[in-house]
Amino acid sequence: MKEKSRKKVSATEANAMERCAETLSISEFSRVTGVRIELLRRFINRQVGNIRAETWDRIYPHIRPYLVDANEEVKNPRIGSAYRRHPELVAMFSDQKVLIDVIDVLLPAKRDEALNILSDGAPVTPTTYKCLSGDENKLMGAYLALPEEERDKRLRQLIAMAVEEVKKSRRELVG
Repeated sequence: MKEKSRKKVSATEANAMERCAETLSISEFSRVTGVRIELLRRFINRQVGNIRAETWDRIYPHIRPYLVDANEEVKNPRIGSAYRRHPELVAMFSDQKVLIDVIDVLLPAKRDEALNILSDGAPVTPTTYKCLSGDENKLMGAYLALPEEERDKRLRQLIAMAVEEVKKSRRELVG
């Protein structure tokens, strides 16, 4: 019987996998590599010392940026949180999902500004989504209270504000 080619997983490589999983999320890391979440966790927790060559070939391109000195910065860190999965989120309209992404990249002070853009300073009744935070529910409530014809216009304002925040964050990271 022919033995399959295996590679020993070093501490550096396990740390790189862990940093990649923190940046992407373990489920996203699993999805992009095609490697089961449980197996990735075993590699990260060093419960498995060897890795099949074909599995390594699927993982390596994604952890390569993290195989650097611990003091060295990762070149493209994530801005905003990882993708969330929840039945309530799946049922939302695309514009609602865009609003959640916009909220996610805004700083707290900018979130207050976003609330004013959506509500014109009027009292807001927050939505009751379990998958959203208090701020997100408040902004979603203000958004859904708007007349249909006004939603698109205000969402575009918020998108422009979020794009500027992301650009500013990237400039700060680079330099």
